[in-house]
Amino acid sequence: MGLRDTYPAYGGRGPEDLRLGLGLGSVATIFMILRVYVRLRINTFGTRALILSLIAWLLTAITQTFSVIAILHGLGNHVEAILSHGDLRKYLLFTWITIFFFNLAIPTGKVAVVAFLIEMNAQGNPRIRRSLIAVAILNIILNIPQIVLPWFQCSPPGALWDPARQDQCDPQVSVHYTYFAGSVAALSDFYLAIIPAAMLAPLQIDRKLKWGLSFLMGCGVFAGVAAIVRTWAASLILGDDPTYGVGILFKWGEIEEWVVLITMSIPPIWPLIRPFTSRFIQSRGQSRSPPDPHGSRASSAGHPFTNTPGPVITTTISVSSGKAPGFPNSPRDIPSSANSISNMGPEDFETPHTVLGRAGSPEGWVEMAHYRP
Repeated sequence: MGLRDTYPAYGGRGPEDLRLGLGLGSVATIFMILRVYVRLRINTFGTRALILSLIAWLLTAITQTFSVIAILHGLGNHVEAILSHGDLRKYLLFTWITIFFFNLAIPTGKVAVVAFLIEMNAQGNPRIRRSLIAVAILNIILNIPQIVLPWFQCSPPGALWDPARQDQCDPQVSVHYTYFAGSVAALSDFYLAIIPAAMLAPLQIDRKLKWGLSFLMGCGVFAGVAAIVRTWAASLILGDDPTYGVGILFKWGEIEEWVVLITMSIPPIWPLIRPFTSRFIQSRGQSRSPPDPHGSRASSAGHPFTNTPGPVITTTISVSSGKAPGFPNSPRDIPSSANSISNMGPEDFETPHTVLGRAGSPEGWVEMAHYRP
C-alpha cells in the first residue's frame, strides 16, 4: 500500500518535495552529529555557534516534520484534488504551522553562521566582526513581522485554516513583505558565503587548502539562490492554484534551510576530514619557541634557549588584524639569531589558540596567535 492509498490528496509536487527535504535533512543531521562529536571529543572551539546551530537544526527539523504532514494532505498538489478528497482544512492548518516554524528557522540559521564566523574571526578585522553582527541583527528584526503578519491576515485568525472562510483573509500584505524580507535573506546568504574567503585569504596555509575551504564554505551561495527563488515563489500564493504553487515555495525553502546548516558545519568538522586530504594538501610547518625571559644563550645547538622546551611545530596562521611586533610572517623570515626573539618579554608572548584542531595538537587548519600590541 502506497502513500497515495492512505493519503489520497498526496501528489503533484509533493512527493518531490518530500524526498528532497528528507534527503537534505538526513545529510544535515549527520553533519550536526559530527559537530557535536568534534566539540565533545576533539575541540573546545565554537560552543556558542554549536548551540545556536542545534537550535536552528531543531527548528528546521520541526519545520520539515510539519511540511511532511502538509504534503501528505495536499501541499504541492492541485487544489481541485485536495477539495475532491476533503483535505483542504488539514492542508491549510499544517501548511501555516510549517510556515511559522520556517520563519523561525531561517533567521536562527543565519545567526548561527554569524556566531561561528565571529568566533573564527576573534582576533581578526573588527570591521568584519561589526558587519557580521549587523547581518544577524537585521535578519532577526526583519523576520519578526514575517512571523507575525500571517496570523493577522484573516479576521478572525481562525479563518486562516477554515476553507469556508478564506474570503475573510487577505494575504497580500504578508506576501509583499516576504519580497522585502526574502531579498534581505538572500543578500545575507551571499555575504555569509563570501566573507569566509576574505578571512582565509591572509592565512599562511597551503593554497589548495585555502581554495578548498573557501569553496566549501562558499557553497552558502546556493542558499542565497534558493532564497531568491523562494521569495519569487511567494507570489504563487496569490495565484489561481495556490496549493500547487506553494510546493515550489516549500521546495526552495527546504533547500535554503538545510544548505545553510550543511555548509556551516563543514569547518567545525574539519579535524575529521583533514586526514583524508593529506595526500592532496601539504601543511606548512612553522617553528615557534617561547622566549627566554633572561635572554640567555643556548648551550645546545638544538635548543637556542636554556630551560625551555623545544620548538612547537604548528600549522601557520594568524587571523589577527595587526602583526605581532618582531615576529615573522612566514617560516623563511625566521631569523637564525636568538637575539631577535629574546628581546620580546614574557608579557608579549601568549599561548597560540588553535581553532578547529585537536586540543593540544597542531592538527587544526586555523591558529590564531594572541599577541599584545
